Amino acid sequence: MTTNESSSLARGSLAFLGIASVAAVGLALAVPDLTAGSGMAGMAMTHYMELLAVRQPWNLLLFMALPVILAETLAITELVMLLGRRNDRPAAPWVARLSRAAGLLAGPVWVFIGTHLMVHAVVPLTMNGGWRGPADVIAVLSYLVGGLPMLVISLLEAGVLGRSSENRLRMHVAMVAAFLVVAHVAMIFGMVDPAVLGGDTSSSVMTHDMGGMSGMNHDMGSMNHNMSPSSQPTR
Repeated sequence: MTTNESSSLARGSLAFLGIASVAAVGLALAVPDLTAGSGMAGMAMTHYMELLAVRQPWNLLLFMALPVILAETLAITELVMLLGRRNDRPAAPWVARLSRAAGLLAGPVWVFIGTHLMVHAVVPLTMNGGWRGPADVIAVLSYLVGGLPMLVISLLEAGVLGRSSENRLRMHVAMVAAFLVVAHVAMIFGMVDPAVLGGDTSSSVMTHDMGGMSGMNHDMGSMNHNMSPSSQPTR
């Protein structure tokens, strides 16, 4: 690839990243509040788990499946390319293209997620004292911090960061590892009952009133079989 081609590709990637990120912010502010809805009944849970439980299956796909798929794609393609370099057998061109596409998409996705959750979850919970204890705070903030490595990866793919290809590769690997660490911290604390770490669970029990069902009494009555003792035959 010539210098002019590399420069043109970098400009195009940066333009895509900028436009997609601005669009992500606008979309995050425009869509209805995705953190509210009916979820799982009768369970004490962190806001992290509640976020994934409501609006099934869309919240699960948007806030869990999509980020994880992007991160796993980056991790797997990174390993393939590193092994190819080590064995002097470069990976197929489509592997690098897939990694680049996932890296460019990851940033705008997390801009949307971060903006939406800050507006509809973090700020209101902080202002109204709605946090359910340490586990709740750690889960939500760890989840949001996971977006920072993804943003760095997008900037690396756009050519904004990294002095050389080798430097970008090292940063790329480090950011994927950082995301996986904080994402798993969020998952672990998100699945914990807030009460385990002394949290207030009074507002975390989601109730779903299905209405009372009256019991049905089926009285069959009593059947008394008075068996008279058999008379002994008289002699």
